[in-house]
Amino acid sequence: MNEMYVEKRVEDIKNVLKKDLGFYELVFQKEVAEDLYSTAYDSKGIEDRVRVKPQLGTVYTWVQGKWGPVKGYKIK
Repeated sequence: MNEMYVEKRVEDIKNVLKKDLGFYELVFQKEVAEDLYSTAYDSKGIEDRVRVKPQLGTVYTWVQGKWGPVKGYKIK
């Protein structure tokens, strides 16, 4: 996939997640098999891990040692 497209897509996803889910900051970590992994911080600096499956529009957060979906939310 075109690297500029990937960078733009990552930035678009970060902006949507910040707006829709209220994250203060998202730091892209890596891409593995089209899944995007990021570290997210809220306004108090509390850290969360986020995994996005852009092809499905699903978002997961790391909860109690496993990935769980953000219920009722999909990226369009």
